[in-house]
Amino acid sequence: MLRKLFLLIVFFCVSSVSFANSIYTKEQIDQLSKTQSRVAFNGDAIMGITNGYRPHLKIDASQQQYYSDNAVVSFVQLSQLRNYYDLQSNASATQIWQDPNNLNNIHAIYMLSTDAGTTWPDRTTQYFYSTDKGVTWAFISNVPATGRSGYGMITGLSTGSAMIALHTGSGNVRSQFFVDAFSGLGSFTNLDPGSTQDAKYSWPKVVLTQSGSVTNKFFFIASTSTEDSSFTNIGLSFTNSSFTGYKQARTDQAETYSIARSSDGKIGVAYVPDDIRFPNDQGDVFFIESTDNGTTFSSPLRIFDSDFSSDSLGSLRGINIVYQGTTAKVVFETIKQRGTFYFPGVPNNIRFWSPSLPGADPNRSIIIADSNNIPFAPYQGTRDVEAFVCRPSIGVSSDGADLFVGFMVQNPETSGADSSSYNDIYLTVSGNNGASWKKPFIITPASPRYDWAYVSVSKVNDKLGNTDYINMTMQRDSVPGANVNVADPGTNAYQFFVRVSYPSPIGINPVNTIAEDYSLMQNYPNPFNPVTNIRFSLPKISNVTLKVYSAEGKEVAVLVNNEIVNAGTKEVSFNASNLASGVYFYTITAGDFRETKKMLLLK
Repeated sequence: MLRKLFLLIVFFCVSSVSFANSIYTKEQIDQLSKTQSRVAFNGDAIMGITNGYRPHLKIDASQQQYYSDNAVVSFVQLSQLRNYYDLQSNASATQIWQDPNNLNNIHAIYMLSTDAGTTWPDRTTQYFYSTDKGVTWAFISNVPATGRSGYGMITGLSTGSAMIALHTGSGNVRSQFFVDAFSGLGSFTNLDPGSTQDAKYSWPKVVLTQSGSVTNKFFFIASTSTEDSSFTNIGLSFTNSSFTGYKQARTDQAETYSIARSSDGKIGVAYVPDDIRFPNDQGDVFFIESTDNGTTFSSPLRIFDSDFSSDSLGSLRGINIVYQGTTAKVVFETIKQRGTFYFPGVPNNIRFWSPSLPGADPNRSIIIADSNNIPFAPYQGTRDVEAFVCRPSIGVSSDGADLFVGFMVQNPETSGADSSSYNDIYLTVSGNNGASWKKPFIITPASPRYDWAYVSVSKVNDKLGNTDYINMTMQRDSVPGANVNVADPGTNAYQFFVRVSYPSPIGINPVNTIAEDYSLMQNYPNPFNPVTNIRFSLPKISNVTLKVYSAEGKEVAVLVNNEIVNAGTKEVSFNASNLASGVYFYTITAGDFRETKKMLLLK
């Protein structure tokens, strides 16, 4: 959003926000929270401009807390050339695609310039390919082979061939599409919708229709840098430039929209609205869906309603969507805003929405990451339009059972020409369709200190037995803050493929959304053989651990492992098929609440 309608609201405060995980004092947080920033363009990059004094508070890194889990993380460097164009996305990146029809094949892209100046005339999009689930990679080609390009996203055809959407050119900049002849070849067909106006249709996000036999082959959204406007279009061929033509859309510009397709062919779009034409929708999030391959869409559904008279949190940039089977799953950031300004030093959050959640819209979405479950370090650099937690990316396991969200988290250490905060990448997972989420845990190393940013989670991720493999790309830079917005000779950026193996989470099923107090109920049936159900109640969102012990006190099962669980009555299923008959105990820990009950297994 470039401009915001100035709203007459009560000046915000942060006294109601929990700082239990903060490593800053209340006075320091109050000081940082008064820093105002606004959004502006820097070419085709989005940047933040600080209004007034911005304090930089340096903290000893030893005070940081890092959360870990039983995950195994591997890193493979993709780009071998030093990159100076290190701002990979204006919102949530989409730079990796694992082929759901051949899970061995993973495709990735990266925007790169080896020019250290300020015009980056050689800026290009690199294309990488792996045939062994990311163990080894090959650089295939630049896309296009010649000419300036950037801000791409990648998806693929049912044949396994990659399709890359990006905008190209140094004059008459516009969206274009490149379809590979077959998987990993690097022989691309250029599909060009054309444009008579420079930068009118940029930053494309694309989705393919379910069948190549239908008239509409792919649907996309593009936007302009000259105004807060965006446009939709439909591609009619994979072999020649045939399009239906651009139509104006409700979405805002520069990647504040995301598109996905369901298993039954529906196309869903989650977006931040154009606040110039729709000023009453400032800070809100909407969802629309098509059942005819993008020709028509449902009426906009408001899935988040910002309230500028209370917490002033509203959507700004990061938003991402995936389908879990036939059901849409959306993640988005909300950031403190007031009139034309946003406040990167104030605690904000990452929210998750799906029609499968209980409740009614626009109040259905839930918080999955904020200062209650991540150490709070307010973002101090404002050039890159980031906040404490931001730019979420969501994916699903290949069997459709589990969801994964990666996102950027600000670190208390600062560096670089504009004293920006370093970023870390955190991950959270859900095993029950998003009803509850694991406590977010860090997946990037704390030492040596690098800036890890622009995480992109593959929309589909392979799974073997009870182990999920979450496939991501992310950028590692020697200094924080994008060289694009504040020139820094120390910039030394590279793209990495990151693969996380993680035990498939046990699902926590919601029974009721309201609970008056903490409680642990007797399992049922009891006695049981071999499956039983355990219910518990939470009066508020809590970090929950639920374990099973033998009569000798030995831990035999972990049903809930430090997961973020929303208020209400929940149920977990326990399968004891691998245990002998006897007495067992199950214990719940939720905040300061702890309780144990006995159960009997009879085989």
